[in-house]
Amino acid sequence: MIRVVVPCSSGNLGSGFDALGVALDARAITIRAEPHDGPLMVAGLSGEGAAELPRDASNRIVVAASLAARAVGKCLDDLRARVFIDSTIPLARGMGSSASAAVAGAMLADALLVGALGRERALDVAAELEGHCDNVAPALYGGFQVSLKTGGRCYASPVPVVGELGAALFIPEQPLTTKEARRVLSAQVSMEDAVFNLARSALTVAALARGDFALLRESLADRLHQPARTQLMPWLPKLIEAALGGGAYGAALSGAGTTVCALCAPSRAGAVAGEMRERARSLGLRGIAITSGISASGTVVTHDEQ
Repeated sequence: MIRVVVPCSSGNLGSGFDALGVALDARAITIRAEPHDGPLMVAGLSGEGAAELPRDASNRIVVAASLAARAVGKCLDDLRARVFIDSTIPLARGMGSSASAAVAGAMLADALLVGALGRERALDVAAELEGHCDNVAPALYGGFQVSLKTGGRCYASPVPVVGELGAALFIPEQPLTTKEARRVLSAQVSMEDAVFNLARSALTVAALARGDFALLRESLADRLHQPARTQLMPWLPKLIEAALGGGAYGAALSGAGTTVCALCAPSRAGAVAGEMRERARSLGLRGIAITSGISASGTVVTHDEQ
């Protein structure tokens, strides 16, 4: 039996729009694959989205597995397994559920094909399906990652972190698809705003690498996507304010939203989550506040005897 576990992730990290991301261990997709006489098939779905996600070949995990097989000259018929999928990652909340599914499918295919694909090509396959790789890279490799996609390739590099970091998340009940969240973005930005984000995204990497986490308060500030998306999530600035007031080093919209992710000392994560919960309650915003560690391992694949 093959078991694939892929963590959730938080993309953008404010100023690092489509370029920075971090893997979080609070939620994950888990796949259990058993030998099967026919081609890869979904035998069971449980957890988040189980009632609405497809069980046929259009399931994102199956699509990713098929693309991965084709990348090494194989096809879906060569992936002879039935899979049971369980996910604790909420859909359309900015926690990288689609990226984690793409990674899960690619790495499942790699395991079924005895390592024929490899993680580097699995990254390309998942990024091609996802469209960008700021969530894909951390979900696959773990930790903080800087990544970009160009010419059909995805390039990723880990960001070393000096010191301990945790996260507090507020996950609203309100969903928001990436397509909807991108629709409100401007096709052009000013030179001033571009430089604003460029400087801060670089500062985020430096702050993590030096362990100077106090810089994150300023470095996670953004002008390229969060101001526009605030019209869809008018409570966003208030939740970020609450997180900072609770002792977070920095906070930002997680991916395209609607989750807010605050980076903080592990010992402060509970207090920060509590502050966001209380502020959300005062705003009439329904949701849950949780804490998370940073997933250092990323995707884990194991082979178990039945």
